[in-house]
Amino acid sequence: MMKYGVFLPTVNNGYILSKASPQYMPSYELNKQISVDAEAAGYEFVLTMSKFRGYGSEGSGFWDYAQDPLAVVGPLIGATSTIKIWGSVGAPSVHPAMAARIAATYDDAGGGRFGINIVAGWNRSEYAQMGLWPGEDYPSKRYGYVDEYVHILRTLWETGRMTYESEHFRLDDCLVQPTPRHGVTVIIPGQSPRSIEAAANRADVNFVLGDFDQVAKARADLVTVASRAGRDVGTAALYGIITAPTDAEAVEMVQSFAADTDVEAADGLRAAAAGDPTGMSAKIQTQERRQVLDVDFDHPTRAAVVTGSCLFHPHLVGSYDRVAAFLHDLDRVAGVDRSVLSFPDYTTDVSAFMQNVAPRVSHLAAV
Repeated sequence: MMKYGVFLPTVNNGYILSKASPQYMPSYELNKQISVDAEAAGYEFVLTMSKFRGYGSEGSGFWDYAQDPLAVVGPLIGATSTIKIWGSVGAPSVHPAMAARIAATYDDAGGGRFGINIVAGWNRSEYAQMGLWPGEDYPSKRYGYVDEYVHILRTLWETGRMTYESEHFRLDDCLVQPTPRHGVTVIIPGQSPRSIEAAANRADVNFVLGDFDQVAKARADLVTVASRAGRDVGTAALYGIITAPTDAEAVEMVQSFAADTDVEAADGLRAAAAGDPTGMSAKIQTQERRQVLDVDFDHPTRAAVVTGSCLFHPHLVGSYDRVAAFLHDLDRVAGVDRSVLSFPDYTTDVSAFMQNVAPRVSHLAAV
């Protein structure tokens, strides 16, 4: 059965680069309310995003305002009681021993509800501004870096101490005590062969994005590699949701956003992504971002998967029935039973999705 998570808007204006979509600053109060609403509605988890610099030329543009993706987790744990709180860490920004200690603290505070999403990092400017970019060859080494990072996390959680030395890290009888009592969920994003390998060997969940076939392939690749290691690793697929009672209404909404695309932000995204030749997320960002979107319903029942223009990541566009059919097939056909969802207006759409789409998915699963 499909499980749902909310991709929290820990950055200004969420995940749509448009001056016509809802405009807001990130705040604890906003993300607390979304998390409380998500818990009440039946979502499994919420997930923060790691972002340290956006795409405005003057430092006041799209994503130039962002909350710390780990710091906000503590208050969110305190404001909720059952929903899982998954926080992201930009791996070059926090030493794994410090991340292990933070995670152990949140495991204690949340009674086992905390998960940590290890973001390798592809945007050089986010880390170079702080002197933390690991080097010009980092893009080719980053999933080796992540593999070591999670090895250190898991060793410290299991034993409480570690001595270790490599190209990337040095620990000299490092202590992290107390260790987690409940267990921390580890999420690794990405679907290149190296990221799939890292997720298969180290993660509990692999975080992916793309159209139906791309996500299905990522799931199949993960299962193949994880099976060699005797591991069972889940997959969570990221989609924005633009839905309405009818296809026409949903298409009208997304096209109105596209018509007022934030061109400066779009150009900044493309320029940043050009520095990462391998990542799926960066590949999506290098698409031409025109102020017109073609919405192609290329499947008789499923929602359209729309990318480009004002949309940061792939969005499902279509009627409630079409979005439900897509998510049902994602689970039953592709074997992906978790979805991470973003919305244009989190204040209303988080609850509306569970009222209008999730029951339709359940109905299809019962047929």
